[in-house]
Amino acid sequence: MKIYAHRGYSGCYPENTMLAYRQAVTAGCDGIELDVQLAKDGTVVIYHDEKVERTTDGVGNIRDYTYDELRKFDAAKQWNGKFKKEEIPSFEEYCEWASSLPIETNIELKTGLVYYPEIEQKTIDLIVKYGLEKKVMFSSFNHCSLRKAKEIAPSIPCGALVGERGLVYAGYYCAQNGFEFYHPSYKTLDDASVKELADKGVGINAWTIDGMAELEKLTAWKVAGVITDYPSVCRLYLSGLKE
Repeated sequence: MKIYAHRGYSGCYPENTMLAYRQAVTAGCDGIELDVQLAKDGTVVIYHDEKVERTTDGVGNIRDYTYDELRKFDAAKQWNGKFKKEEIPSFEEYCEWASSLPIETNIELKTGLVYYPEIEQKTIDLIVKYGLEKKVMFSSFNHCSLRKAKEIAPSIPCGALVGERGLVYAGYYCAQNGFEFYHPSYKTLDDASVKELADKGVGINAWTIDGMAELEKLTAWKVAGVITDYPSVCRLYLSGLKE
C-alpha cells in the first residue's frame, strides 16, 4: 500500500508548497498528491482552491493573476507566522525537484469548476520535459479531463475522483473508461465495493486518511494507496506491520 502525502505534508506544513513536499519526502511518503491550475499567462501552477483567499494573503481567482503576480502572495499565511513566506509553486518547479527523487506524483487536474484551456497538454508537456512519465498519475473530479489526458498520453494512469457519496459499480465504470484507479472518500467503501473494484482490476487510492481506524481497515482491504495529511503516521504504522 502506497502512501501519498495530501498536498504534501499538509497536516504540519503549509499545503501545496515546496516546504510541504520536502517534509513529506523526509517523512517517508511514496508519493505526493498535488493540484494543478493555470495562471493568467498560461503557467501551470500548483494550488488547490480556485480562489487564493483561504491559504494566502491575496484575494481573487488563480486565473486572474500571472504567475509572477501569484508568487508575491504568502502561501503560509494561515499558519500565523509559524513559517516564513512560502510561494505558490509552479508545476515546472516541482517537476525539476521531483525528477531526481524516487517518488511518484498524483496530479489532480483542477478542472471541475474552471476548465482551463489546454491544461492537460501543458501539464503533460512538463512531465515529458522532466522525464516523469513513469512516475506520475492523473486524477480529477472532471472525468472528461481524464479522458483528454488519456488521449494525449495513454500510458499515464488515471484515477477517477468522486465526491462524498461515492459511485456504485465504480469498478465497471472505471474499466469502461480506461481508468486504472478509483479515488473515493474512504467513507464510501465497504467489502462489496472493494471486491467489485478488485474483480474489475481497478486499484483504489482512498482519501483522506488521517485516523488509525480507517488506516487499519484500508490496510486489511489491501488498497493500492492512501492519501493522507500525515504521511509520517502512516509510514510508522506500515513499518510496524513488517516487524
